[in-house]
Amino acid sequence: MPYPSSSEVSSGQPTYAAHYNNLRADALWCGSNNTESYPIGEFLSRYAANINIQYLATNRLRVPVDPYKPPTIMIGGCMLKLASYKDLPAGSFSGSAATYYIHANKNAGSRGFTISVNTTPVDSDTSRPIGTCYWDGSSISSITAYFSNLTGMPDPSYDSGWFAVAAGTVYTKTHGLGAVPHMYLLLHSTNSSGSTENAVVSTVKISGQNYYYAPIGFDSTSAYIETGTDATAGVICSTRRVSSSGYYRLQVWL
Repeated sequence: MPYPSSSEVSSGQPTYAAHYNNLRADALWCGSNNTESYPIGEFLSRYAANINIQYLATNRLRVPVDPYKPPTIMIGGCMLKLASYKDLPAGSFSGSAATYYIHANKNAGSRGFTISVNTTPVDSDTSRPIGTCYWDGSSISSITAYFSNLTGMPDPSYDSGWFAVAAGTVYTKTHGLGAVPHMYLLLHSTNSSGSTENAVVSTVKISGQNYYYAPIGFDSTSAYIETGTDATAGVICSTRRVSSSGYYRLQVWL
């Protein structure tokens, strides 16, 4: 079907029904008709793109903005776009551990959108879910973005941050992802900021044994890290470093 189906008119030329109907067909169905095509507004009603969600603080989130790929979304028939980053207000999380849904919100008089969180995924004419996060009761421990445009290795689904470790100890980290992760990375640092060399932890040593053991396991809610008991290499045993103390950081991906 040729597009556009409408044509230009000259000044003073009568406007016929065909002019109006062809123009309407172009605007609504790209020159097609209502039996063979959805209206463009309905077709794009669920459109959303380039909406990445970043961890900002223990109880804060941010939607960043790339000026070449700005976050865009349709909410209630309105086409919205961010010109600058948008942060989640402080104090948006409270109470016990739960999965929270991150929403983009349409605001009267604005062509941008704000973000909020709640425990329901239901959308409306003024709000649409754009991702989820897990609140463990004190901090955010995982983030999933529905409409991310990131390429290459994505941000981890869960990041524990650096925490102190010692030999002969079991550490439980609640990732809250609802499934066993597909991939993980366990790192060791000699300080709490990770500014020294990050060594990959693949094995630890048990006191009195000449065998080396992988220290980590998962279920759908938590990671379980058990350090070895050896006084020299109970926390990490690698060609880069051996130690019975220091700091771990766990990152996992679904």
